Amino acid sequence: MEDNLVLRYQELMKESSRVPLFDLRKLNESLPVPKMTDCSTEILVLGAKDDFIVDAEGLNETGRFYNVKPICIEGVAHDMMLDCSWGEGANVTLSWLN
Repeated sequence: MEDNLVLRYQELMKESSRVPLFDLRKLNESLPVPKMTDCSTEILVLGAKDDFIVDAEGLNETGRFYNVKPICIEGVAHDMMLDCSWGEGANVTLSWLN
């Protein structure tokens, strides 16, 4: 991603991120989450290969939790929808939906 786009997105995110998204202490108190049983909803587990927020083990662990094979995309960021290669994630999602 070009530096000017990174700076633009950082400014936009700075304005919208005055409140924390979640409290990690509360999240840790709720772990481990019990295994799902008899879920009739199909689930897509999608991640980025070089993601430093949700790493490969986190992606695989999520796939195991939902009993699905995770899909890992190369060359995109954690926030795929903001990446210049956002179409990669969109194509995988569309294919999965179809």
